[in-house]
Amino acid sequence: MTIIKSYAAHDAGAELELYEYDAGELKPEDVEVEVEYCGICHSDLSMIDNEWGMSTYPLIAGHEVIGRVSALGGSAQTKGLKVGQRVGIGW
Repeated sequence: MTIIKSYAAHDAGAELELYEYDAGELKPEDVEVEVEYCGICHSDLSMIDNEWGMSTYPLIAGHEVIGRVSALGGSAQTKGLKVGQRVGIGW
């Protein structure tokens, strides 16, 4: 069990507020990343405001992440990633 600390909008157009949730156990293909840096761009603002009519809340905005691998699911361990490795994640 991993408690994720993030910032989320709880309604369309709402400000981002501290939000914590239990991500559950890692699935075999999952990679857990401790985020060091994260970008917020116009598409994130559109999702927060539900401009495209497909947002669900709470909504954790942000993508274009830089961080370090903190845990790997069983199958992910054979994909060339290592705990502690710096990674980048796009949209």
